[in-house]
Amino acid sequence: MSKPNRKRIHLGTLRAQRLEAKGAKELEVDLDDEKFVFPMASWWPMTVVKKIRALKDEDATTILALISNQEQVDRLLELGLTLGDFQDIMEALNEDTGVGPGESTSSSD
Repeated sequence: MSKPNRKRIHLGTLRAQRLEAKGAKELEVDLDDEKFVFPMASWWPMTVVKKIRALKDEDATTILALISNQEQVDRLLELGLTLGDFQDIMEALNEDTGVGPGESTSSSD
């Protein structure tokens, strides 16, 4: 029996469509001839998003370590990562979500 009041989505298909529309799943950051790769925000596991949102102190290095690994973050710090660099990285990572700071994905209709 069909469920007429139920909408069905296929996440595998939606992920493929998102990847095709955005064109990137990862952000590559170049710093002093070294490359660092971070997943775009749309691809962060919800467990990571929950940990980031639970942070009392939005420490830049903690956020980067949650989405990548501590060794990569330590190397970025050794190379002189600045707050401005971090902000540029986070802005690029969040571009694919289509939601800027202070915006919501919910509708007021």
